Amino acid sequence: MTDDLMAGDEVVAAYYDERVRRYGDDVRSLDWGSRESQRLRFSVISGVGPLAGSTLLDVGCGLGDLAGWVGEGVDYTGVDIAAAMVEAARSLRPARRFEVGHLLDPTFAPGPFDVVVASGIFAKRSAEPQEYFEAMVRSMWRRARRAVAFNVLSAWGPSPDRDEFQAEPLAALAFCRTLTPFVTLRHDYLPHDFTVYMYRDATGSVPSGAAPHTP
Repeated sequence: MTDDLMAGDEVVAAYYDERVRRYGDDVRSLDWGSRESQRLRFSVISGVGPLAGSTLLDVGCGLGDLAGWVGEGVDYTGVDIAAAMVEAARSLRPARRFEVGHLLDPTFAPGPFDVVVASGIFAKRSAEPQEYFEAMVRSMWRRARRAVAFNVLSAWGPSPDRDEFQAEPLAALAFCRTLTPFVTLRHDYLPHDFTVYMYRDATGSVPSGAAPHTP
């Protein structure tokens, strides 16, 4: 099943590689509606908790724009399945770490990290999107010492695009609660988008260096 889910991302990787070759350092490479909507999502993702002094894994990092958002006080690593995107990110931000890899690949084992985040990685997934969504969230959770934050398009949104994956918010929340009871759902910043925060404990923090665990 893991191999099947990874194979489904070949089309997604090729899609973004083509866009970054066409547009370069531009929001169009990432297929965001605008730079403002990207920054709004970054603001919400960053609300998972204090990030200063943390190690952070950015899954589906694209051009590494989140690295600039969180600043130098965060030990940032970006990973993406699109090789051309990672090449561009390394050129734009040579002081940061970027890797080509897939979290579902058992041979790709970065981490653990204090915080693992993902912004905009699910929309273009067409093959077994729900299974992929759950597998990726599990993989992010396994790598997180303290917290996970991700966003996804919402089935509650107006005029849903049939070509994009929209998760049912309450179903997504219920799934995340099978991994941890400490979860937050935010559906208060865009009508067609939601973010979930997942924590190891009720305080939202675990001492740096503590071993991750999976319920």
